Amino acid sequence: MALKDILVHIDDTPQCDKRVKIAIQLAKQNKAGLTALFARADPGLKGFEPNMAKRHQAHEALSEQIHGKYAKLAEKAGVELVWITAKLPSNLEQLMNQVIQQTQQADMIIVGQYDEKSASGSIPEEMPEHLVLESGRPVLIIPYAGDFKTVGKKAVVAWTPGRESVRALNDAIPLMTEEKKVKVIAINQKKKDKRPSGVTVDQAAAHLARHGIKVESDQFSTRGVDEGNLILNCLSDERADLLVMGAYGHHRLRQLILGGVTQKIFEHMTTPVLMSH
Repeated sequence: MALKDILVHIDDTPQCDKRVKIAIQLAKQNKAGLTALFARADPGLKGFEPNMAKRHQAHEALSEQIHGKYAKLAEKAGVELVWITAKLPSNLEQLMNQVIQQTQQADMIIVGQYDEKSASGSIPEEMPEHLVLESGRPVLIIPYAGDFKTVGKKAVVAWTPGRESVRALNDAIPLMTEEKKVKVIAINQKKKDKRPSGVTVDQAAAHLARHGIKVESDQFSTRGVDEGNLILNCLSDERADLLVMGAYGHHRLRQLILGGVTQKIFEHMTTPVLMSH
């Protein structure tokens, strides 16, 4: 599937610049439209507060200020930018509902990893996780630490023979068509794949090759190292600029229940991660 409609979440944190630049880069690369959603909450906002109107006006003014900066970057890159200012809610659950509603129109979502050092209470700590599990869209998560000049030129795909990995692999193809190298890895595949029809790591790599992608495959055994750390080590060894993986878990009344590897990557990501569920 070609990327023609990318959504990037906008807030007023310092890390926002990083993901907007990546979003513009990917929109230009894929000749896609880019929608920027400015969405944040004001937990101190009360229904009968005398200054409620002023707070809403300040929210709109801040959105316009940020819009002006990013509109210039998009115009310079020749990318069509649509700017949406979400209403200012008083709680984080309302904010999540706003964001998830907007994602239904996108081919891919770009969001930032939560950084507690710059957190102000206006963004849910687990917003990326909720988007992955609830939006039905592939989510590209940009770490708060590090600078990333490219995304998808040297990718690592964490493969297991399951629905989540299949979705992630295929959702990532538009990001990998101009790559220098893609490596598909399986960890303890013989232990996990108890189904005779399970697609092997070599077959997954062959699927990418048929899309014209330069790819190789490999298999690893944990041997005392947990799977999350093994993946992170592989990213470092390959000097990868993208990790592609399925997200394992579910939610129950907004309570996240994530698989151990998924949670590990969310907490310790060192490179942009494309997750699908």
